[in-house]
Amino acid sequence: MGELLPSLDRTKARRLISLEYVLIFMANGIIYPFFNLYLTKNLGWSGTRIGWVGALSSVLVMVSQPLWGRISDASDKHKVLAFAFAVSACLVFIQPLVAGSFLVFLLVRLSHAVFAGSTSSMFDAIALDVLGDDKNSYGQYRLWGSFGFAVAAFLFGGVYEALGFSSMFFFNAAVVSAASYVAFQLDGAAAGSGKDHDEPAMELRRVLANPALLVLLAGIFLVQTANTAGETFLGVYLDAIGGSSGMIGSAFALMAFVEIPVFLAAPRIVGRFGYKQMLVVSTALFGLKLVLNALFPIPWLVLVLQPMAGIGFALFQVSSVLMVDALVPRQFRSTGQAILATTAWSVAGISGNLLFGMLIDTAGTLTAFGVGGCVGLLGTLFIQCFVPGTTERAPAQDLKA
Repeated sequence: MGELLPSLDRTKARRLISLEYVLIFMANGIIYPFFNLYLTKNLGWSGTRIGWVGALSSVLVMVSQPLWGRISDASDKHKVLAFAFAVSACLVFIQPLVAGSFLVFLLVRLSHAVFAGSTSSMFDAIALDVLGDDKNSYGQYRLWGSFGFAVAAFLFGGVYEALGFSSMFFFNAAVVSAASYVAFQLDGAAAGSGKDHDEPAMELRRVLANPALLVLLAGIFLVQTANTAGETFLGVYLDAIGGSSGMIGSAFALMAFVEIPVFLAAPRIVGRFGYKQMLVVSTALFGLKLVLNALFPIPWLVLVLQPMAGIGFALFQVSSVLMVDALVPRQFRSTGQAILATTAWSVAGISGNLLFGMLIDTAGTLTAFGVGGCVGLLGTLFIQCFVPGTTERAPAQDLKA
């Protein structure tokens, strides 16, 4: 660890990691559960317009995420991350100020997606650098992100009732600015950048050369096609079954609070079951929850089932991040996490939203959730059958010069 942290002692670095996770996901919790309500109530957007703009944002994140990862690997990771945060804060701050013009607001919003969409995956790579050989403890630091998100989602609904939804952008900008400052304090923590190696870190083909990684990403794509769409359309589902809009923030907060103890227990779960079985269990929970939503359309049951999503997400986040880290060379760590995030959230998000949107229009919301659950369980079966178990606990191998 001494070689990894030349200018930071281990305790301080790990405290900064925990703090940064709080800030990153608190910023998400300030906006994510409420953003569509802002678009409908404040700007009068239709559901179709919201869907298309969301899909376009996902496309831009999908395109830019691997590039950010490769830039991060080839540069000072903490400086790249701090820059992305700083620009994101500026862009989110001006969004409500230009909301009167659809075109200007759209351009600012899409620009914000390019800079903000890759920050969490870039920071995951820095966290893994800091943890080094103790990377199985990743969940104990990532749980602070769930805490930040849960607190924000739970509290800010009431704040917006008093101040209006436009205030969310200013709160988010303040928190993201703080995250940029913390990122600058991580100087020396982000080891393993491409410039420390003889081979350039910009060779994406070297990262994707591992067949086991490609198989893993294929299984994750199937699972997340269903799971991301299920989260996106949760509000639509609640409305269709007679639930109140106030349940949305509570549902997301409950899910995030449940993640915390699971993240805390993650090292023991990894030690007992390994990465692959954690991934299989987590993805099975995703699919099963959607099937139960479809079979039992009862508003209060949505809250009862949300812990399944929280447990599943925590196990999925730990297992997928560590499995990918085990399958890519250390100097390509940011690139590997960017590819994971692009597959799990951007590409899968686009396909899932299109699938759910088509099914909701043609067959109804319950059918969409039922089909989505079956697709998710199919992804679980694919992972169980085809992802090699030898990826469990395998150290990330550096490429030879």
